[in-house]
Amino acid sequence: MTPSQKLARARHCFQAWLNTQPREDSPETISIRPDESKTPWSESVFICDGFYRGRRFRTDSVSAIWFTEEDELKIHDADGACVATLSAAEMQAQFAAVQSQTDSTQTEPLRRAA
Repeated sequence: MTPSQKLARARHCFQAWLNTQPREDSPETISIRPDESKTPWSESVFICDGFYRGRRFRTDSVSAIWFTEEDELKIHDADGACVATLSAAEMQAQFAAVQSQTDSTQTEPLRRAA
């Protein structure tokens, strides 16, 4: 798996984790745009001691760091306490499950430029 594929997997897993969290500021009965993510988040490069360590994802209430060497995603609450840790195997299993669902629903073959 290439580094960009690993990063895409980490982004997906963070977004999936966010989607499973309850949202306090909106009622669950109203769903105007169910396709959109519940919480907007930002991404930045994570550098520690002058070395590239991975990526940081942030919302107003949580943050997560994807560590490239360990290939691990750690999610922290607003107080800095670790609330979830996803290993490479856990992220891959979650990502593969979503990929198999999208691959099976595709009915038309992909078209490629010549």
